[in-house]
This record gives sequence, C-alpha cells and structure tokens, in this order.
Amino acid sequence: MRYLRFNQKGETLIEALAALAIISIVIVAVATAVVTSLSNTKYNQNQTQSTKYAQQGIEQVRQIRNNNYTNFKTYNGTYCLGKGQTTLGASQGSCSVKNVDTFIRSVQIEQVPGCSANVAKISVSVSFTDGKCSGGTYCHQLTQTSCLSTVNPVQGP
Repeated sequence: MRYLRFNQKGETLIEALAALAIISIVIVAVATAVVTSLSNTKYNQNQTQSTKYAQQGIEQVRQIRNNNYTNFKTYNGTYCLGKGQTTLGASQGSCSVKNVDTFIRSVQIEQVPGCSANVAKISVSVSFTDGKCSGGTYCHQLTQTSCLSTVNPVQGP
C-alpha cells in the first residue's frame, strides 16, 4: 500500500507539472497575441497618419503653386516639406530628418516629363518607423502622386 501512495504522489506531481506547463504555454500565447496586436495597431495608426500627411503635402504644394505660378515652374527635384511650411527651400537629394511630428515628408517635383505639357508631376512621400524597422530606420513609406498645372488660369493684363 505504501508503494501505491508513493506512486500516487508522483503522479500528482507529474500532473501538476503538466498543468503548469500548459498554463505557461497559454499565457505566453496570449501575451504574444497581445503584443502582436498592439504592434499592428500602431502600424495601422502610422499608416493612416502618413496618408493624411501625404494628402496635406499635396495641398500645401498646390497652395505654393497658386501663390506664384512663375516661381513654381522653376521647381524640379526633391524638397523637404515640414509641417505648416508655405514655401519650398532649395532642392535636396533626400530628407532624413523628422519634419512632420515623428514622420519624414518629402516632395518630388518633375517638370519634364511631368504628366504632360505645362503640368508638373508631384509625388509626396511620407516615411515612418516602428518596432518592425531595424536600427531606428524609417523603413515604411507611403507615396501619393498628383499632377498640377504650371499655367496660371487667371492671366492678368
């Protein structure tokens, strides 16, 4: 009988260890699901915000064009476009510094070939980083493109 009791205690210990292992696996799976869900939520928020910033950038370029059609015809290349910026500075090869909150926004203007005669092709790119990017790089980028006329529709005397 003593042997049976020892055997039962051993079985109880094995059952307890098995239950503990199962509980641990479930906790790890739930924690992984929560972390993945939070990461995806943050990515989706950044994607939505970058879309808004790209659309806003096209509108800012449209305002810059509307304020001075003659000067707008001279823009060609890549420009950094900060938040609330109303002019484009000197053309730059690329933008690498956050200029719209935690995002990097740049504008590519192509006069030739552009979209057609007297129409410039405008591409606004917004880059962002998150936990999926290695080494703090801005590995995600969203680009929106539009075509803007370079001819003033209201010609003065």
